Amino acid sequence: MTAYRVEQPGRPQPAEIPVARRASPRHIPKGIPIASPTISRAPPVTPASLEPSTSAEPRMAIPISEYRELCRSLQTLTASQSSLAQEMAAIRACQEQMLTTQAQHTAILRQLQHHLGLPSAAEHLSLTTAVPYSQATEPQAPPKAATEEVEPSA
Repeated sequence: MTAYRVEQPGRPQPAEIPVARRASPRHIPKGIPIASPTISRAPPVTPASLEPSTSAEPRMAIPISEYRELCRSLQTLTASQSSLAQEMAAIRACQEQMLTTQAQHTAILRQLQHHLGLPSAAEHLSLTTAVPYSQATEPQAPPKAATEEVEPSA
């Protein structure tokens, strides 16, 4: 890999970077010169473009170290976004499963209520809202016919 020395003004001179300190080539776009990350005052680099810019904004040169840091930040953000998207998909799948289970439980509850002759939740709500508050809070005696035993007539 080739880097450019900062010490010599004018034309940059290539310098060899040790293998252990080289950046991974898959993360650095082609056409961008690679410099050592230990250089604190890297020369400004204008990204090479094949087509002229159609932007109304003027071009700007940034140090290669800043460019690399921006590339690392973009890579980190992209990985985080991908991870979050996977987690959201897993959460949606769990949510769908929970909704399906809830619907099944609701259907079973309604069947049990119907089988036992109990009012459904909707009927129960309409009965309690129709009764005034004072009557609903007072204890009520069960109907007499239901509590008395029927005596056989002789």
